[in-house]
Amino acid sequence: MRLELDPQADNSLLGQCYRVNGPISQAELLKAYDEAPAGHQHLFTLEDLGQALYTSMHASHYHDLDSGDWLLAAGIDPSWLQDGYPREDLSLEQRLHIRRLGFLRLLPQTSFDSIFDKDLRLNEDSLSELQAGNNDLVSQLDSECYLLRIAAQRAYESLYGFANGYFSCDLSPMENFRLAEHLEDNYGYRLFGLGASLIAFRRTRALDAQQASMLLDLLVRLYAGEENISQVRALFRDSLERELLVLRYTE
Repeated sequence: MRLELDPQADNSLLGQCYRVNGPISQAELLKAYDEAPAGHQHLFTLEDLGQALYTSMHASHYHDLDSGDWLLAAGIDPSWLQDGYPREDLSLEQRLHIRRLGFLRLLPQTSFDSIFDKDLRLNEDSLSELQAGNNDLVSQLDSECYLLRIAAQRAYESLYGFANGYFSCDLSPMENFRLAEHLEDNYGYRLFGLGASLIAFRRTRALDAQQASMLLDLLVRLYAGEENISQVRALFRDSLERELLVLRYTE
């Protein structure tokens, strides 16, 4: 696997973008993820990058993460704005600062429990997709894949650099943040990657039996319907034995 800095990557990606060139192995992805310098986090793009970029753009616009009347009230320097909107020539650092404030404006209105209000139940196709992704995340990478290096202290804060969750039936960018925050703070699973429908986490510590049972129950509650509880439970019971955990944030 080879990483190549791409300064012309999509504007929806607010970080240094390294194009991932194959052949790619999961071990190489894990190694690259661990090599983020101090004060930065790494995040991989996953499946269907074109669709993920499209929904990221719309999610940012829909939730006013980068623009709106709140900019001046948040203390944004007026010289950064043109006709009330961020200027197109702002630096990456300036754009990421605005995005961070956009999230922080909405996160107090978003609880972790709101994720259970979305209908993320798995059907036969999505269950199969998650089985493949949890067996080998490389199988769920797009042919165009990036490693994003984002200035952030916690892994879940890397979502500032690639906000997603546009449709009303999906987890919103802020709900994805709450999910990633909860998994890291309570179970040691750090945000690893994001695609058009998938969100991946990396286990950083072993879970004891009680923690594993609680997390398994959480995932079954989030994804299982009455007709497939046993299949969903079996999927995630196996997945929690692996280093990477792959979930869906879309219907």
